[in-house]
Amino acid sequence: MAKEIDGQTLRDYGNRKKRYRKIRKSIIGTLLVAIIAVVGIYLYLLYNKSYESYEVIKTEEALETDASGYLGYAGGMVKYSRDGAVAISKDGSLLWNGSYEMMDPIADTCGKYVVIADRGNKLIHIFNEKGFVSSITTLYDIMKVEIASQGVVAVLMEEGDTSYIKLYYEDGTVVSDSNEDGVLSEIITNVGDAGYPIDIALSDDGKKLVVSFLSFTTGKLVSTIGFYNFGEVGQNVIDRFVGGFEFEDIIVPEVAFLGNDTVCVYKENGYSLFSMPEKPELLKEETLDKKIQSIIYNEKYFGWILDETDSAPKQILLYDLAGKKVLDQSLDFEYDKVLL
Repeated sequence: MAKEIDGQTLRDYGNRKKRYRKIRKSIIGTLLVAIIAVVGIYLYLLYNKSYESYEVIKTEEALETDASGYLGYAGGMVKYSRDGAVAISKDGSLLWNGSYEMMDPIADTCGKYVVIADRGNKLIHIFNEKGFVSSITTLYDIMKVEIASQGVVAVLMEEGDTSYIKLYYEDGTVVSDSNEDGVLSEIITNVGDAGYPIDIALSDDGKKLVVSFLSFTTGKLVSTIGFYNFGEVGQNVIDRFVGGFEFEDIIVPEVAFLGNDTVCVYKENGYSLFSMPEKPELLKEETLDKKIQSIIYNEKYFGWILDETDSAPKQILLYDLAGKKVLDQSLDFEYDKVLL
């Protein structure tokens, strides 16, 4: 269950042990995260209705053997790999392509924008509906990137035991109080203060950020979710920190904005749903009794594919933004990746 904390609590963790880095790498290596479909499943839903089935409307063989991943984009998808990215429309036609060289590309999309970054290194490429926009070279090694609908990019970086979250405009300039009113340029955290940041989520308007931290206190594993507001509401609070919640003995591998004002905290055994027009408010929590295999979400729905058991096949669960279940369906075939 979520336990609300204040900013001082988040800053005062202290006395974390050096073994965190090894623990973190081991944990992250085994976590199941949301991944988007190659041969995907398109789940079409309407408001105020519950569906008990899904429809496969198109399949396509992935020819690229070095492809790192796929994301939904502009009704179609983006394929990205070590040497470039391709945007494909829903009818299979080419929208744009771009080339680069990255060792471990990661990506995010929002509206017309795509950001691709080299995890563990310092290169970022930004694309829009016309193709390449700009590249950014960061000061520190990249862990995660998120992009907003107007092209603002949030970058989680690390150097030693210190983590940095910095915002950039699409042209590569740093978002800061000096060039935009009410916006903070950087959040700095230390392992000894807040633990390791595992994931970040940026709102569609680029003004709100959620961070999942993993730490140990008094010998216990603790996940802490920090909520930050870069707009007017966050101007008068320390570090733009407007709320926080703790989860003891639970890992939170992923956090996500569902639209601009709703946040889903994906725990290893369920979820917590928050409203965040400006500050966070807990709406609903649920614990699942099966192992989560894949996480799925978009601006209207969120859910999982649960692993099969000896007595039951895989199961798709989908909820609306109020936490109401709208789909509970068995999945009787194997899949690679999922697109919602």
